[in-house]
Amino acid sequence: MENSLAKKLKRLNVVIVSHIFATGPALDLEEFIRLKVESLLFIGHPFSYRRETNSFYRYYSKGELKSEHKAIGWRMPDVLLYLKDAFYTLWWTGFANGKIDLYIGSDNFDAFLGLILKKLGKVNSVILYTIDYVPERFKSPILNFLYHYFDKECLKNCKVVWNVSPVMARAREQYCGIKKAESVKQILVPLGMWYKRIPRLSFAKKEKYRLVFMGHILEKQGLDVVIKALPKIARKFPKVSLLVMGTGEYENNLKKLVNRLKLGKRVTFTGYVEKHEDIENELVKSTISVAMYKPDPQSFTQWADPGKLKNYLAAGVPVVLTNVPPVAREIEEKRCGMIAEYEPDNFSQKINSLLGNRKLLQEYSNNAIKWARRFDWDIVFDKVLKQTLS
Repeated sequence: MENSLAKKLKRLNVVIVSHIFATGPALDLEEFIRLKVESLLFIGHPFSYRRETNSFYRYYSKGELKSEHKAIGWRMPDVLLYLKDAFYTLWWTGFANGKIDLYIGSDNFDAFLGLILKKLGKVNSVILYTIDYVPERFKSPILNFLYHYFDKECLKNCKVVWNVSPVMARAREQYCGIKKAESVKQILVPLGMWYKRIPRLSFAKKEKYRLVFMGHILEKQGLDVVIKALPKIARKFPKVSLLVMGTGEYENNLKKLVNRLKLGKRVTFTGYVEKHEDIENELVKSTISVAMYKPDPQSFTQWADPGKLKNYLAAGVPVVLTNVPPVAREIEEKRCGMIAEYEPDNFSQKINSLLGNRKLLQEYSNNAIKWARRFDWDIVFDKVLKQTLS
């Protein structure tokens, strides 16, 4: 017998609009919901730093992919790219069959476009899915003004706002004067992962001395701290290595650092990995993961819920991280990882304490798998859709 949520979803025509780098929660929502609704139009726009520049859509009817299309790729300033993205979103959604019951925008710009379509009578309800939020999003005062204008309009006019972190509502109130009581309902939707899909290795089969990083390679990710610590770790554990999965604007800087420190045999860069399953298959072979976020007041990580942490822990790979993301303290309290200071000596001490105690490391690995289970996307999305559609 179908439950009440399944019955509600079955009747809905849904649009999801998102800006995309590689993977992301909007793509996971597409995977979760496409088989459950009457129809789904997924629209993706590449970030300017993505290798592939084509906006695209995928249209599903009753779970079956009926059509897909890639637009012409463009390289241009960000302002013009956003105007291009707005055109494609309004065009493709405007010509979708019938009225859209639920439009989900994965940032305030995408959600604001949904509000325009609602005023035009094409959309019934709009959801803002806040993946990232930061009070000073852009250096340009004009762009920053528009960013917060779109956010305020969404908070007043959307059906509901989904926040990946509990601090987002507080940040809006503290920095922008948007009181939670004065906005539409804001629901906590922590980032998750496909828990059942992630393979797991027995502790004995892991590569005992391999550290791992996955994600977008930016300076704020702190990989330079990790690389600078490797020589000190190697003095105690000569077989230590680092696997870096991903790409980004800071990658060449890190490769130069690796060459300068003569660590070419210890550090492997995979570059961009197309399939997330391939990332997961490598991730589980590692022993310790790293997330040394730079303590930067302008970084959105302090307001966010980094998805990589859930993937690390679900794979049974405890993490050493800085106390930047809001979830860091809970990870340390649950003995799934350790908080390190943003400098090589303290980081190396944390790594050495885990590598030097196999019993403790195995305990952390087991704890990580147990803690991550509740963030399976099936559980996360099922819960928030029940709250949203009730």
